[in-house]
Amino acid sequence: MIPRFIASICLLLACATAAPVEPRTDDPGGSREVSQERQNFERAWIVATLGPIKKHVLLLTELEKRLATARDYTGAMKAREQRVEMQNELERLDKNLLLLQSREQSLRAAALPERITLAVEAATLQGPRLEAGALTGWSRPGAAATWKLPIGLPAGGYEVVLRYRCAPLEGGSLRVSEARFTLTGDIETTLRGPEERVLGTLKLTENAPSLTLTAATIFKDNLMQLLAVELIPSATH
Repeated sequence: MIPRFIASICLLLACATAAPVEPRTDDPGGSREVSQERQNFERAWIVATLGPIKKHVLLLTELEKRLATARDYTGAMKAREQRVEMQNELERLDKNLLLLQSREQSLRAAALPERITLAVEAATLQGPRLEAGALTGWSRPGAAATWKLPIGLPAGGYEVVLRYRCAPLEGGSLRVSEARFTLTGDIETTLRGPEERVLGTLKLTENAPSLTLTAATIFKDNLMQLLAVELIPSATH
């Protein structure tokens, strides 16, 4: 009875661990969409396989104990060998899942545009106002403008580029924040009208929902006249 039970488990394990093709790091000749579908299939296969394998590991652990208690040491050793084999399989699948996640990140980063423009007209305002195509009226610390970010932005560093005017009596400092990370930079006088300047590099979390610009300090009455905000994926994204 017990040997037959072991044979049944072994048969189930053989079916559960029939591994798919190893995740590829490239897809020569394939489009980005085909590569993405391949990644999705391999991820779904791994997710579907993990549950049965874990269940079989638990069954084998229990079987090993029962056989050892019954002094069937040969059967217990066989159950142990199968358990170790399945645990090794779990470790392999875990590594494959990490490889897939890395590959998915690369595919998503490659699909990003060179610049992600956040239109001033699309901002939700708390303090500033839209006037003649610019956000002005940053008259107090805490004045803020918030944008919804495009869905599916991968985590990583993004240069925050601002196009603005700043008169000699304007200026101060600005805080840029997302779900978790924050960047602070100075807003300095522009001498030749509107200028484009890189405030710094902000790290975005995976699928960050929004980006907020907040006046941290105000020199006098207004921080700036903001014309455009752009995010540029960093070279080490």
